[in-house]
Amino acid sequence: MNTARAELRKLLTLPSLRLTALLTWTANLLLTYVYASAEFHGESLGEVAALAPLGYTQAGFLVLGVLAAASEYQEGGQISTTLLAMPRRLPLQAVKAVALTVVALPVAAVTAATSTLAGGAGTWMPAATAYLTLTTLLGAAVAGVVRRAVPAVVLLLGLYFIAGPLLRARSCTNAAYLPDTAALDPTRGAAATVTWTLSVLTLAAVTFRRRDA
Repeated sequence: MNTARAELRKLLTLPSLRLTALLTWTANLLLTYVYASAEFHGESLGEVAALAPLGYTQAGFLVLGVLAAASEYQEGGQISTTLLAMPRRLPLQAVKAVALTVVALPVAAVTAATSTLAGGAGTWMPAATAYLTLTTLLGAAVAGVVRRAVPAVVLLLGLYFIAGPLLRARSCTNAAYLPDTAALDPTRGAAATVTWTLSVLTLAAVTFRRRDA
């Protein structure tokens, strides 16, 4: 319990996380307004237009996860101190994931509500909230393996915004296996998102257990 409180306190006191959450909310509000205005003026944006802003603002959740995990490995980071207090690495990794979920969930809920309710698709809000939370955990898992913020962010944004669209353009069947599919079509992408997140979290846990601090 003390470990969980310590991890929560650590995340909540990171200025970079607060700034990222604020910028993500702001960007989502602006994008939601732009898409709503386009629909009001007669442009057809498809059945899941309410989710369209999340296709862009999910980048903020990737960055949020990366910063949460990579901050411990920066120069003068706290990972060594954390391991002294909690030497059992796998339970520690689980506590970190739970703490990040607690922090990311309200940010994801507000972001999802802004887009889905404004777009008249409130029924998508729970799925969108879950997706953004899983996206945050995926970002943290990648950063846990890479241990550096910039390479992790470049890798994830390249996958989500360059490799993913290119693969979908080449073959529609590839879309069902990409981690960002749920942002475009939750009915098809939920399984892919969960699978990717759990797989990378497992890899991060194994790596964390075997490597030196």
